[in-house]
Amino acid sequence: MDIAHAVHFTIDLALAPAEAVEFVRDVRRSLAKAAFIRDMEVFRAGELTHVRAVLPVNAAFFGEQELMFESVLSEAARGALLSPLPLSESRLGWAEVAGRAEVQPLPSGSRVFYDFDITIHLNLPEPEKWGGRALLKMIHFTAQRVLENIAADFPTAVQAAAAETEAAYQA
Repeated sequence: MDIAHAVHFTIDLALAPAEAVEFVRDVRRSLAKAAFIRDMEVFRAGELTHVRAVLPVNAAFFGEQELMFESVLSEAARGALLSPLPLSESRLGWAEVAGRAEVQPLPSGSRVFYDFDITIHLNLPEPEKWGGRALLKMIHFTAQRVLENIAADFPTAVQAAAAETEAAYQA
């Protein structure tokens, strides 16, 4: 079962364009306030920068599950790109995160456009009876709600991290 959700938002920053580009490329800093992400690692593997983290999901009857994702971070002319990597681990599920952050200059600061596509992949057996189908619908509903909550919390988390960065640049 695959469940996808797109997240699009724009934030205005008091940062100069060069500092805003630096901010969006620094995943640890720009996602520091994202409570919906756990155990984030940013590491180099050869020439590539990888971002690995966990999305906690409270799944009915299964308790809290951790959906891992891994993406490659690359620089774009005015921002950064995240490209998802498939995970081969045997688990209940995993997430795929792709995204783009682009900075545009403003007369006093910068505007940042964020576009993310998040897909949750769940490895579930095909239900044979009505009870199994009902459980599958509940799991689908729960996963969809998780994605909707991430979409709702994402802009606030990035804005909070940006406010800390702006304060450091103004100090």
